[in-house]
Amino acid sequence: MNQQTTEMSFQLLIEEDKIQGDFIGYIPALRLGVQGDSLEEVRVNAADLLQMEIESRLQMGKSLPSDNTATMERLTISVPLPVEK
Repeated sequence: MNQQTTEMSFQLLIEEDKIQGDFIGYIPALRLGVQGDSLEEVRVNAADLLQMEIESRLQMGKSLPSDNTATMERLTISVPLPVEK
């Protein structure tokens, strides 16, 4: 018997961490984060984690999440500079 499947899509935010020399991925709809040494590794790690999360929810009888429409915004603040002596 063939098991039915469905495709689900979620936003993945990827940020390069130049200090650590790696990449961080974040799936806002599920508040899941992953790390990888390359963009491809972050994508693979995110897909694996997402798969595990969805399968876990199904096994526990929880509802399946839907993607959200996360918004990326830029915040600007004023910061006082130290006074030079």
